[in-house]
Amino acid sequence: MRLLRMPKRKLNLYQTIIMIKNIPFYAGALAFCLLGGWVAFRLISDGVFALGFFVTIAVVFIVAVSFNKSLVPWRWLSAGLVMALLFTIFPILYTFYLSFTNMSGGNLTTKTQAINRISAELFTPEDEQPYSWTAYRKGNNYLLLLYREPQPDPEGADSPPDKYFIVKPGSPIEPYNVSGFTKPLTIEDYTEVRGASVMQSLKILGDLEFGEAPRFIRILSLQEAAVQLQIYTYDADTDAFTDNRNGEIYSPVRGVFTSASGRKLIPGFIINIGMDNYKRFLGNSGFLRPVFGIFLWNVIFAVFSVSIAFGIGIMIALLFDDLKYRKIIRTLLIIPYPIPVLVSIMVWRALLNDNMGLITTIISNIFGASPKFFTNVGWTRFALIILNVYLSYPYFYVLSSGALKSIPSELFEAAAIDGASSFTVTRKIIMPMVMRILAPLVLASICFNFNNFTLIWGFNQGMPAMADTAVPMGYTDLLISFIFRLGFSSSSAADYGFVASITVMLFLVVALMVFFQIRNLKTIKDIKE
Repeated sequence: MRLLRMPKRKLNLYQTIIMIKNIPFYAGALAFCLLGGWVAFRLISDGVFALGFFVTIAVVFIVAVSFNKSLVPWRWLSAGLVMALLFTIFPILYTFYLSFTNMSGGNLTTKTQAINRISAELFTPEDEQPYSWTAYRKGNNYLLLLYREPQPDPEGADSPPDKYFIVKPGSPIEPYNVSGFTKPLTIEDYTEVRGASVMQSLKILGDLEFGEAPRFIRILSLQEAAVQLQIYTYDADTDAFTDNRNGEIYSPVRGVFTSASGRKLIPGFIINIGMDNYKRFLGNSGFLRPVFGIFLWNVIFAVFSVSIAFGIGIMIALLFDDLKYRKIIRTLLIIPYPIPVLVSIMVWRALLNDNMGLITTIISNIFGASPKFFTNVGWTRFALIILNVYLSYPYFYVLSSGALKSIPSELFEAAAIDGASSFTVTRKIIMPMVMRILAPLVLASICFNFNNFTLIWGFNQGMPAMADTAVPMGYTDLLISFIFRLGFSSSSAADYGFVASITVMLFLVVALMVFFQIRNLKTIKDIKE
């Protein structure tokens, strides 16, 4: 009997040790769930339903994999999946959502947030004289002693009006009798806040509402406090604001509370406007024509840059593979690769400067004039392609060197026996074998350069500028830099919904291009098979 019970004791002890070891994991999972649940609740209560929904999904997933034994293998992937959900999938879907909304510089919040912001606006009535104030404190509670010069009684009363008042948060204002010419040091066990303590407590005092609604008294400065009333009152039944000063009504019109006279309340809020952003873009030739030119230049820039850089990279790999000092040569050739891109761009900007650039000066001394690499459209595009090739060829050189090493030597021996020329070996053996390996990476590089914002914006911000366009555009803009200019760099108010609609359309175009490239690329088909 004892021998039969021993394994059971050992098993229980083992289970206990495992449970103790898992306590930090379960504690961390529980803390994440509580924090995530609180964040999701706050987002949903503020009307940010999309992000709140995704945070809720993440919390439910973490709960499931943490406390369900059948999902233990998913624990190792949970962090990565949650990050992918919140920082990859959600932004893509949210961009699609924004393209159907009026989100812009004046419409950045949800309707709930806009109502709360507008309802919080206050004003001081014209007939209200401000008070000077002294603060008194008891623990975390505050009291104000208010003073103002008495105003003449219009009814001619003999008794003088009160000068001093005391008021607490949530309590009515009451007259207070100050004996003599000095303020008391204490009032009802409250001690006067003096000297530097006033400045330290000013933030807390400024957030407090003294008195009773609706006539709250707020501290406006170190010298003044005054009665402040709510400017706008929101009626949920009519979905409108009323101006308490003049009775004007503000009703929602395309995401902005607007009065009959055309006055608008700020901020506005995000609403669904259907396909309006897409119609605005597709129905305006001021957008379509220049954007088509930008798109065409975008394709030329990406394809030419990658093709030339790949050709140079593989040529260098072939030419310098058998040299005596090839390690030193390789080191020198890949110098552009580890240097930060922005540093290289700034160096090239200086070299190509119209007035003091080294390259332009040399060309000018030889030919009498030099190209305008920042103002002439053709030369600017040429400079960008050359600069991109300079930055990209070390990458393809490294890839090509590795790919060449993977080609079986027997193929070269067979070609030599057959008397094949170097050109034939390169065309029939080297290029097919290298492309079989590097084709997906070349395609990925084209996609990357299609969105090479850093180079375009760092070199000349897409300039020179186009004329007669609906919005600012540049002749060397890529689609990504055009979208950035429209959404974040233009002097006009940012129109994020419109920018999102353009982004979605361009995303679909690029996705179709990549799809057909992959489908029709024979080497990738061979890899798949």
